[in-house]
Amino acid sequence: MELSPDNEPVSSRATIACKDDEMTGHIVSEQRAGERVSMRHSWVFGGVLLWLLAVVGMVWLSLFVHSHRQPLPIEISISKAVQASITQPWIGAFFRFLSWLNDPIPDTITVIAVLLIFVIVRWWRQGLFLALSVVVGNGIDALIGDYVGRPRPTANLIHVDSRLIFNSFPSGHSCHMMVFYGFLFFLTLTRPVREWRYHWLVLPLQIWALLNILIVGFARLWEGEHWILDILGGYLDGAIWMTLFIFLYLLATNRAWKRKTQQMVEVQVHV
Repeated sequence: MELSPDNEPVSSRATIACKDDEMTGHIVSEQRAGERVSMRHSWVFGGVLLWLLAVVGMVWLSLFVHSHRQPLPIEISISKAVQASITQPWIGAFFRFLSWLNDPIPDTITVIAVLLIFVIVRWWRQGLFLALSVVVGNGIDALIGDYVGRPRPTANLIHVDSRLIFNSFPSGHSCHMMVFYGFLFFLTLTRPVREWRYHWLVLPLQIWALLNILIVGFARLWEGEHWILDILGGYLDGAIWMTLFIFLYLLATNRAWKRKTQQMVEVQVHV
């Protein structure tokens, strides 16, 4: 038997060194896992804090507009500046087209069509949370509008495309852009879509979703259908409900994945 300088078998030293390496590797792995969990908890805490701040901001903005139903001088100035900045007929036509496409009837048809597609491809969970985001978000938006009771812009202050009787704050179009198109855009970034063989086909959908989110609010301002605080309130209100249902969707998806993994482990153990 080969001995080491301190009269211990070489094989025993090698075995001990191997076990030490395994123990060290296990400790490092546990530390990294702990760091990942701690980082995940930090992100969740930060996200919840931002969400609560957004809710507080929305409540404050609603109360402020409720007590200042008439437009502020700066709102009138912003609306006039926006309307004066767009004079090309084709841009105005595009704005009106996007705005009309997100009116209640055409938009309802769009939402139903998307949900039917989800049913066909068996995206049950995605369809459920998208529907909840749209229904709850738009419903709360309408309730806030009834409480605030802000009138629409009038033609004696700015140019108004069409006189509407619905509440002005918060903007329903802006809110819907977030709860519908924002949630759709999020779904295009999830793993099932990223790993899909033809994932590049969703690029036009992503562009269309971003166009609606970024342009429709501005278009409603240009048409004279809302004041700037209405637009900002609609985006904020929509973002609140969109992020809430994205979080709930991720939570439900993670739990479903863990349950499926546990079932697979149990099957392998029994086999």
